[in-house]
Amino acid sequence: MPRTTAQNEQIRAETRANIIESAMRLFAQKGYATTTTRNIATEAGLSVGLMYHYFDSKESLLHAVFDFVMARIDEVITAVLLTHAPGDRLPDLLRAIFDLLTGEQEFWGSLYTLRTQPAITAVIGDDFLQRTALLRGCFSEELALAGNENPELEAYYLYSVVEGAIQQYLLDPANYPMAEILEKMIAQFGGKHT
Repeated sequence: MPRTTAQNEQIRAETRANIIESAMRLFAQKGYATTTTRNIATEAGLSVGLMYHYFDSKESLLHAVFDFVMARIDEVITAVLLTHAPGDRLPDLLRAIFDLLTGEQEFWGSLYTLRTQPAITAVIGDDFLQRTALLRGCFSEELALAGNENPELEAYYLYSVVEGAIQQYLLDPANYPMAEILEKMIAQFGGKHT
C-alpha cells in the first residue's frame, strides 16, 4: 500500500531533522571545517545524494543547524514573554534559560562548541551577534521597567554573567552550584524571588 502525502511529509521532516542533528553533532565533535558532507550523510545513515536532496551545501546545512538551535531557545524565551507581564519577566527568563541548560546539556555543549569555531563564525557570526542583541534587548527592557538607571549597560553585564555561568556549568555540571548562582543573579539584577 502506497504511503499517504502526510506520511511522506512526516518521513521527510524526520529525515531533515536527523541530518541537522547529525551535522550539529559532527560540527561540534570534529569541527565545521573538517566535517565533510559525506561524514554527515554517513552519520545520518543516508547517501550523499539523498542528503543533497535536503541541503544543497554544507553552508546551507550550517544555517539549518543555526535555525534549529535558535528555534529551541526562542521557544523557551517566547513562552516566558507571552505568559508574564512586562517588568516581571526577568526572573523567569533567567530560570527558563538555565532550565534549558540543565535539561539539555548536550545541546548547549554543542552550541558553545559551534560558537567558538572560526569557520562557523565566518559564515553565521553576524546571526549569532543579532541573536545575542535580541536577548540582551529583552534584559534591557526588563531592567528599564524595574527602574534600573542604566539598563543597557546592566543588560550587557547580565548577559556576560549568564554566558559565564553557562560556560562554567558546562565545564563541571556535577559540581557547579547552578541553583544558588541563579538566585544570586535574580537578586542582583532586581528580580523578585518566587
